[in-house]
Amino acid sequence: MSADYEYFVASPDRIAALDLGKSPVSQLPAEEVAELPGIDPTVVLLGLVEVLSTREYDELLANATAELVHDGGDAGPWVTAIDEFVVAAIQGADGDPELEWEDAVAQWSVLVGDELGDAIGNGDVDEDALLETTDELRRLCGHVDGDRRLYCWTQL
Repeated sequence: MSADYEYFVASPDRIAALDLGKSPVSQLPAEEVAELPGIDPTVVLLGLVEVLSTREYDELLANATAELVHDGGDAGPWVTAIDEFVVAAIQGADGDPELEWEDAVAQWSVLVGDELGDAIGNGDVDEDALLETTDELRRLCGHVDGDRRLYCWTQL
């Protein structure tokens, strides 16, 4: 069974106004949301942070708080706030003139290939699709500031 993952940027006021039982894609402007199939906030997203930072996955996982904002029960949906260190890693890498995103994606696909291949259902990881995913994550993280945070909405 695969899950749907939607990432979005919102302030506390916006979170309070949303129906978190429904897809954020159906409620928010396109610039504030992205559907990212297979990009779970723990294994796959932290895998990207491992590539972008000097921190090991186990350390990242130990520091992840997975703040649950909405609990939809056994079948979801669930909304979790993405840790600030994840957003900071993506924002910082975006400003790194030596980083080639294609190289980061190649490393990321090796780290999370099995998990991501299983999640998207065909067992193969398309690096071009992952590059588009990093573009979406970079775009969203660019909107995180002040009280606006990055969230992941997950539905089985």
